[in-house]
Amino acid sequence: MRSEREIMILRYIEEHDFLSTEEAVEMLHTSAATVRRDFNELAERNTVRRVKGGVRRIPPEANRAIPLTLRHQWFSQEKALIAERAMQLIAPDSTIFVHGGSTTVFVARHLNSGGVITNSVELCEVLRERFPNGNGPEVILAGGRLDLKDGNLLGTRAEHSLAQYRADAAIFSVRGLDEEGTLDTSDDTAAASRTMIEHARVAIMLADHSKFQSAGIARGVFWGQVDVLVTSDIRANAPMLEHIARQGVEVIRVKVPGME
Repeated sequence: MRSEREIMILRYIEEHDFLSTEEAVEMLHTSAATVRRDFNELAERNTVRRVKGGVRRIPPEANRAIPLTLRHQWFSQEKALIAERAMQLIAPDSTIFVHGGSTTVFVARHLNSGGVITNSVELCEVLRERFPNGNGPEVILAGGRLDLKDGNLLGTRAEHSLAQYRADAAIFSVRGLDEEGTLDTSDDTAAASRTMIEHARVAIMLADHSKFQSAGIARGVFWGQVDVLVTSDIRANAPMLEHIARQGVEVIRVKVPGME
C-alpha cells in the first residue's frame, strides 16, 4: 500500500508533469530529506522519472499502470461514501448507466438487482466477483476501443453502443469542474458520459473534493444538464457548491470523517 505522501506526489505530477523538491516540501508539510527519499523510492519502482531538482511524470504510453493502481487509493474512503449516498437516490431494480471512473466504480458495491449499462471493464469485474453465480444485476458492457490507461471503452463505437439504451439514471464522474460545467481528460471520455446523460432521465454526478481544484481539456456537460451533484462537505468548496446550486443542480453534501 502506498503512503499518502506518495499518492499526493503521483497525483500532482499526473496533472502538472513536474514536481520540484521545494514544491513537495510545501505541499506535504515535511522535510526535504523525506521528500527526496520518497522521490527516490518512486523512481526505483519506475513510477516517476527522477530529474534534477525533483521528479517528472513518466508518459502514459511508457507506464500505463500508474492511473489504474492509484485511482482507488486516492481518497478511497471519501469516494466510497459519495457513491453510497448516490445509490440511495436509485430505486431498487432501476436500470442505470455508470460511466467508468475511480469514484463511480464504488457504485458496484451497491448494485444488487436491476440493470447496469457501463463502459467500465473494472466495474464489470467487481460485479463478476460479487456475483460468481450470476444472480446479480443484468450487466451490459458497451462496445468500443479499450483505453488501457483508464480501463474504459471509448470512441465512436462506444457512443453508438451506449445510445441504443435508455436508463433511469446516469451516474458519472469527471476530471474537474468550473463555473460553467464539467471538464474531462479527453473528447472521447467526455462524449461517453454525455451520451449516457442524454439517454437517462436523471444525471447524477459524483465528485470528490479534489475535482474542485482539477482541470480538464474537454468540456463534458454544462450545469443545466446535471440534475444532482453528490460531493463531500468541504468548507473550501462551499462557494463553488453555492454557485452550482444556483444553476439548478441539487447539491448533496456528504460528511467524511477527518475532512471539513
